[in-house]
Amino acid sequence: MSSPKVIFIDNPFFAVNNKDNNFLLYKGKDKNGKRIFKQCKNKSDYSVQAKNYLFGNKGFMTYSRNEEKTNITLEKCNNSNLFDYMMGGKKDISVMEINAMKREQMMMDKFGNFVTDSEASKKNSYWSKLFDKSNIHLSVLSFNKDYVDENIGIDNLQKELTTKILPMFLKQCGYQDPYKTMDWVVSLHKAFDRNNYHFHIGFIEKKESYLGTDNKLHFKQRLNLDDREMNFIKRQSVLAIERAKVFTPALINLNKSLEDLKKYFNHKDKSFSLKDITNIDLEYKILRLGFLLNKMRTDNPKKIKYNSLPKNKIGNEIRHLTKDIKNALFNDKDIQLSEKEINKQIEEINNIFLKIDQDNLISNIGFENAKDSKLIKDKLEKYDNYVLNAIVNNALYVYHSRFATNQNVSLNDLLNEAVLLVYLNERKINKENHSILKNSFKKNYPIKKAIYRSFKNLKYEQDKVAEQFYDMLSEKNNNLSK
Repeated sequence: MSSPKVIFIDNPFFAVNNKDNNFLLYKGKDKNGKRIFKQCKNKSDYSVQAKNYLFGNKGFMTYSRNEEKTNITLEKCNNSNLFDYMMGGKKDISVMEINAMKREQMMMDKFGNFVTDSEASKKNSYWSKLFDKSNIHLSVLSFNKDYVDENIGIDNLQKELTTKILPMFLKQCGYQDPYKTMDWVVSLHKAFDRNNYHFHIGFIEKKESYLGTDNKLHFKQRLNLDDREMNFIKRQSVLAIERAKVFTPALINLNKSLEDLKKYFNHKDKSFSLKDITNIDLEYKILRLGFLLNKMRTDNPKKIKYNSLPKNKIGNEIRHLTKDIKNALFNDKDIQLSEKEINKQIEEINNIFLKIDQDNLISNIGFENAKDSKLIKDKLEKYDNYVLNAIVNNALYVYHSRFATNQNVSLNDLLNEAVLLVYLNERKINKENHSILKNSFKKNYPIKKAIYRSFKNLKYEQDKVAEQFYDMLSEKNNNLSK
């Protein structure tokens, strides 16, 4: 099995108010890689020593592999602090040159800008003031150098990680509105001899931003990340690296399949599924939908948006009818094939997600199926809304074409609607449809003259006539059905 291309190391050790640290101050690792902690006397002692270690007096050497360097003091290294370390302050000039590292192009702020020495000094002072109430969380995200270079490039990855992945990750960890409530830095270190890039990540709460179980905001106290959170940042990082090569082509294929589905609901396309409807049930529902839409419609808009329908009796019936019509249309063989292709493309994206986990030894904890991901759900919702809006606006068009454009309601219109009503009532009783239409015509033809006489002298406006007629259709004991 190949080694993982991404490794995440969590170091949640610097928090004055962390209930789990028992005032143990993390001091780095020994030559065997074992973590070293110093027991502080109390909370006040912990705060003083932690601030000295992180922001000044005794230097920050958490990740040093050199045992001699871990004991450096200010006499040997002035301006020694967390941010100095992140900007390469503990590395020899020769190491910096060999690994193509420049101090002014190492540490990036949350907006994606490189931090200068003067800005780092201000940030050092600012974080120090925040520390007594807040927490500093440090971690390392490590990558195979060749893997990054072949797919995205390290500069693009640092920008993506800092400005896009970290905010998502912090939200995943329970922090609310990270850009407003938190500060973070991401510093790139390189080790060409080990074919490695790694980012030192630090973040701190500027104010209470962690959503607790009481549904209130607090400073987070227990800092250890769980598997779900650590898996999230690894998955997102690999996805960012492989987006252009693997993920984007898969999304393009999905978009093509979704566009193919749209043609069945585009009235300008020859494949438009709502023209030449021959199913009498479906035609009735479309006309009923158009009537209801016309009833609730204001004078202004030419188009009605499905998501903007009122939440009242008429709006609920419109929604119900629209979905019924959609379900009926999706029984079409061609539309079903198009929908099957969409599901196939989503499954391919899901396989990409699974492969990312498999290749990087990421457990299935926190795994999100592609169809449940926000990206895919948003895409599917967008195209579903397109279909629903097409059905709604087509129904309104059909209704107006049938009624609103004619000066008079024709006898043929009345007979058609009468036949339809009888058909619908007969079908409730008789499940075999082969003779229903024939019987419907027989029942209605003898009353042709009576209907003609009843409506001959009507002088109402066309919409009023249609409204009254559809109101008759809605009544259970309609005289025409007797």
